[in-house]
Amino acid sequence: MMKKTDEDFISFLDVLDATLTQYEAVWSTNPVFSAQVAKFRKYYAAIKATAEKAKIITKGATEDKDDATLAVCELARDLSQRASIYALENINMETHIQLRVSRGSLLQLADEDLSVRLWDIYNRMVGFGEVLAPYVTPEELEQFKTLIEKYDKLIPRPRGLAIERKIHNDTLPTLKKEIRKVRYKMDSLISFFNGTEFAQAYRNARRMVRSSSRKPKKTDEKKNQNT
Repeated sequence: MMKKTDEDFISFLDVLDATLTQYEAVWSTNPVFSAQVAKFRKYYAAIKATAEKAKIITKGATEDKDDATLAVCELARDLSQRASIYALENINMETHIQLRVSRGSLLQLADEDLSVRLWDIYNRMVGFGEVLAPYVTPEELEQFKTLIEKYDKLIPRPRGLAIERKIHNDTLPTLKKEIRKVRYKMDSLISFFNGTEFAQAYRNARRMVRSSSRKPKKTDEKKNQNT
């Protein structure tokens, strides 16, 4: 999620850009001011794009992984318990115990540990060969493999999206710093248009951000009272 201060800053840029667009016929006649507007719009476009990417939501990816986890764990439970009966009747108790798992025990495992356990169950069942078919069919084993592979692909996704969102959030301060430099120059050059409706509209937009960007702290108020 974006910070409230960043949202307010972008809202101000929206107003300023709208003002520049409305009065373009006025300022475009001045090459010095026009050069700064070009820079402003370059950084403005970059800030808008970065802000949009900073809103990346990881919830959907997490829900996808949760669904895949539940599906593969439920199938692992069903198949492994059937295979464990084959092991109990034809091999030994140790193999029976190694194969028999519950959905709850699987869901308690960390991402990578669960993947290892699922592949272990799958490989043990495949190792039995065709004799396992009356308990677990080849089609069920193939379905189980597909679900494991799907789960493995989803493990890094929520984490990756969170990292991507952080990168965009970290980029925003740099862009804000650059556009503030341009805005400072535009503020200094607006006197080119003194007496025009554009100059008044520009200054009104600037007053809006000054009044909303910072509320004085108590310590600041005391300083103001003493000066």
